[in-house]
Amino acid sequence: MKKKHISMIVTTMFAGTGLLASGAAHAQANFVDRGNPDNALSGQCIDGTNPLCVATKSGNYVAVSSSSYSAGTNAKAGVAGIAIGDQSNANSKGGTGGGGAIAVGVGAQSLANSATAIGTVAVAAGNTSLAVGRQSAALGDFSMALGNVADAKGDRSIALGHSALAQDSQSIAIGSAVGGGNDGVSGGATYDATTQTRAAGKRAIAIGAGAVTNGDDQIAIGSGAAGANNGGTPVFGGTAAPVGGAVSFGSLAHERQLKNVAAGAADTDAVNVQQLKNVNSGLQGQIDQTNTNVTNLGTTIGGQIANINTSLSTATSNITNLQASDALSVKYDGADKSSITLKGANGTTIQGVADGKDAHDAVNVGQLDGAISPIQSSLSSAVTNIANLQGNVTNLSTSLSQTNANVTNLSTSLVGTQADVSNLQAADKRNVKYDGAEGFDKVTLQGANGTTVTNVAAGKLSADSSDAVNGSQLYATNQQVAQNATDITNLQASDKLSVKYDDAGKQSVTLGGVGASQAVALKNVADGKDAMDAVNVGQLSKATGDLSTQIDNLDQRVTNNTTQIGALQQDALQWSKSAGAYDASHGSGAAQKITNVAAGDISATSTDAINGAQLKSVQDQINGQIGGATKNAVVYDTGAQGDRLNSITLAGGQPGAVTITNVAAGALNATSADAVNGAQLYATNQRVGATEASISNISGNVTKLGDQVTAIDGRVTQNVTNIANNTTDISALKQDALQWNSTLGAYDASHGSASPQKITNVAPGEISDTSTDAVNGQQLNALKGDLSGVDSKASRAVQYDYSADGSTRLNTVTFAGGDKSAPVQLKNVATGIADTDAVNVKQLNDKVAGAVQEGTKNAVQYDVDPTTGARLNSVTLVGNGSGPVVINNVAAGKLSADSTQAVNGSQLYATNQQVSQNTQAINNLDNRVTHIENKVDDVANGKAGLVQQQDAGSPITVGKDTGGTSVNFSGTSGDRVLTGVAAGVNNNDAVNVGQLNSALKNVADNERVRATATDANTNWIARAEAGSFGSTATASGKNSVAVGQGSVADRDNSFSVGAKGNERQVTNVAAGTAPTDAVNVQQLNDNVQSARSDAKAYTDQRIGQVYNSFNDLKKDMYGGVASAMAVAGLPQPTGAGRSMVSAATANYHGQQGFAAGYSYVTENNKWVVKASVTGNSRSDFGAVVGAGYQF
Repeated sequence: MKKKHISMIVTTMFAGTGLLASGAAHAQANFVDRGNPDNALSGQCIDGTNPLCVATKSGNYVAVSSSSYSAGTNAKAGVAGIAIGDQSNANSKGGTGGGGAIAVGVGAQSLANSATAIGTVAVAAGNTSLAVGRQSAALGDFSMALGNVADAKGDRSIALGHSALAQDSQSIAIGSAVGGGNDGVSGGATYDATTQTRAAGKRAIAIGAGAVTNGDDQIAIGSGAAGANNGGTPVFGGTAAPVGGAVSFGSLAHERQLKNVAAGAADTDAVNVQQLKNVNSGLQGQIDQTNTNVTNLGTTIGGQIANINTSLSTATSNITNLQASDALSVKYDGADKSSITLKGANGTTIQGVADGKDAHDAVNVGQLDGAISPIQSSLSSAVTNIANLQGNVTNLSTSLSQTNANVTNLSTSLVGTQADVSNLQAADKRNVKYDGAEGFDKVTLQGANGTTVTNVAAGKLSADSSDAVNGSQLYATNQQVAQNATDITNLQASDKLSVKYDDAGKQSVTLGGVGASQAVALKNVADGKDAMDAVNVGQLSKATGDLSTQIDNLDQRVTNNTTQIGALQQDALQWSKSAGAYDASHGSGAAQKITNVAAGDISATSTDAINGAQLKSVQDQINGQIGGATKNAVVYDTGAQGDRLNSITLAGGQPGAVTITNVAAGALNATSADAVNGAQLYATNQRVGATEASISNISGNVTKLGDQVTAIDGRVTQNVTNIANNTTDISALKQDALQWNSTLGAYDASHGSASPQKITNVAPGEISDTSTDAVNGQQLNALKGDLSGVDSKASRAVQYDYSADGSTRLNTVTFAGGDKSAPVQLKNVATGIADTDAVNVKQLNDKVAGAVQEGTKNAVQYDVDPTTGARLNSVTLVGNGSGPVVINNVAAGKLSADSTQAVNGSQLYATNQQVSQNTQAINNLDNRVTHIENKVDDVANGKAGLVQQQDAGSPITVGKDTGGTSVNFSGTSGDRVLTGVAAGVNNNDAVNVGQLNSALKNVADNERVRATATDANTNWIARAEAGSFGSTATASGKNSVAVGQGSVADRDNSFSVGAKGNERQVTNVAAGTAPTDAVNVQQLNDNVQSARSDAKAYTDQRIGQVYNSFNDLKKDMYGGVASAMAVAGLPQPTGAGRSMVSAATANYHGQQGFAAGYSYVTENNKWVVKASVTGNSRSDFGAVVGAGYQF
């Protein structure tokens, strides 16, 4: 609130009282004794540039100036300040500055402009800071500390909870210390770092009991959570990108799952498991196929090189044609894919070649050296040439051609080895080759139904990786994608179960949806607190009970007024037409004693009333007859023939009614005859008003009585008539009527003689458990006769309780015995009449039903079981015409995992908006996944990647868009065997083991190398629907290709480079571009990283929006509560004709509310009129006017 508002309120409060200081403040005029407002006391009020009011007196003294207010011993208030409480100080920065400080509480200190400190020893030292709670401290500018010993040290920091600490600027600590915290002192409290919630670091956030951050921009969420530094290594490799901070949901060894994460959409959004599973699912099948198609590509290329044409001369021609093509690409030499010529100007090195084992395997330099070494003694001139072979295996033919005469012109010698070459050519059928002589950038696997490439090692997952990925890598991605799909499905299913607004106007919510045919129970609703909170049945039942009590009280007051207006004396024992007898209830509706009754005649014909002495005599006789064992028994009454009656008459050992204890609650229904206990009757009594007197006690002046009776409404008209008719008998009636003796508290039958008199002609009274009728002598005589026949059956009777030593009989009866704890039902109880009579359940139900019928007509009640009547955990709302009911003005319910509060339309609208945005984000993600799938299709179809084929009949290219002069086949376990290598024909062709063995055989013993002709017609390779390349490789599927030893391609259109359990890795896979291209790890990593980034950004954005909206809503709500509290705190005058101007302030959850009002009591003290205005720190204002009539 602004300073001028405070000044206005204070001025209004004390206008005309002479208590305000103007100009130089005067001590006598500015101090007020609150206990005696008319007396001014001495004090100190300094005016000038820094007005300061100090209340120096103890007790009820208040200091007030035109711009400040202080109350309490040594309370100090600066410019526009408020100080309430002993030693409180609201003096901004030593009295300088804009002022407006507020300090409320013993020792509270508000030391900065517009600062507020509320609580014992609370300190608000920062500008516009707020400290609420014992020893709370808000030390930074714009800081907020809420809670005992809460400490907000940094500027704009927030500390919420016991011992919470927000240490640095813009930090937030929400949560209480684990196990209680620390009772330090404000401004210097020593906090226990192991238990408190602490946010250390700029912009750090710690939420939860004991949550701790220790760095800038850290976020720790959850009990015991510890903040973490940003950084780390991404899941798929690479270097972590710089981020603004890290969020921790737990601590080391106490991690938490982050559940219910919406699908990410933006680059920085978090992705949930379902999204990752969806990505994996979409990529799995195609990448698996691609992985198997390109596994061990180097081995495949080596095998294709061995596919020699019909003769070496034809191969030489093909090599010449290939040399004209792209020098940087590796391609087949011709359309028949029988050979591959590497294009290095001086030959091309093939590195990482494992030792050849089979006849058609490529050999490495190590093998060649090992084979030539034994014959070096006879081939000394070949040493130099063989050494050259060690440096460059791919130039093996050139190296051999430079050897001495024994190995000179190795290519020519190989021409003569036709038989050996024929064997090599036969193996060429299993080789994989480039598609054509141009580009060397495409390889088509020849399986009729595709070819599986197996045994693919895990490719590198990074932005620049061109490695092929294997099935296990893609499976992991698919699992994540599938999980993402499940999470999205769950989110969509969850949305179907959400309660939503009926329309965009958010004015109503229909449970079950608009047009629902069946009402829905709104269960587990917490108690409403604020004005717009939903209330539950428990609150409504209590309110109904309170309302019923108030109605009963009102009935009582009306009855009392009626009695007072009549001013009728009711002391006479008079005849009741409805009862057909004299009614001794004295207008109370309960039985009363009749004292001083003379002993009546006891005979068969007597109608005299019996007094207590006579009945005591009968009781003594009973005790004597039934003996000591049954003297305390409660027995059934017996009839004239000795038969047992359905009644029990209780008579205590001392005067007064007898207590029946341990009575179980009787059934409450129309047919119940159970006894009800005190608790049940108490509830009924609360609702039963005093019975209107039906008999008027005639006394006083007849004229005055007639005037008073005339004022009574139609209910006593008959009584007025009766009184008028009996005017002449008043004197005699006053003399002879049995009247009430207030001194004795009973009807006195002495008839003015001061000695007992008989009451004769008493009709037989009702004999029952609850009867309070007087009995006549005839009934007592019959009772004496009945009692003479009491026998041992009395041992089964209910007995009175006795003292522990058995000497004193108590006025209580414990059913089932005094040592029993379980209640016992008292059944078949007749309808009670007097105060001490037991009542049955039917009476209780009738009374309760009548009392609350009007109050519950429009009440919302719990549903009840139609069979048992038990209250159910549901409420059915029924409107006009049995239609659905709108619940309006419902406050925003708490949104948390354990909340049972009802939510209103605005909350559900926000949820719907969020769901709509999530749906859009999911659609966007689906589009990106589709884009990735298209890329995967490109790789699989040969349109992109390292190995490509643009059309089904076009050549296959390998690495056509990349550079490099060597192919490295080495793996993590060392060199690999390059199998399926056809016999080399050109100087820079790779040679296989068969060629080497033939060469060695021909040069053995220094003999000249010999060769036989090769039949060109038997060694060309043709593939129809399937093909296999490698020892024991099998391609049984249509259009399938199996490459590599033991490879199996048993599915149509598959390419395999291994078998189950013996997979191979396809490396150096270029990034796929066409829909059927294979994707490499880098592409996968980029797309997954992009999805993760998008999800994180979207999640952060939505969380921020929800947080801001919730924070604003919360502040508005707190401001409204503060305004309501301030209005409730406005006092009002109590004396007739008095007026009062009052002001009040309140603080609730950091929001301030203010109220000022005027109230007036009329001269006749009947009417009270009030008018108030309110405002709060949320800039919300209101006004209220009310009037009341008191009587």
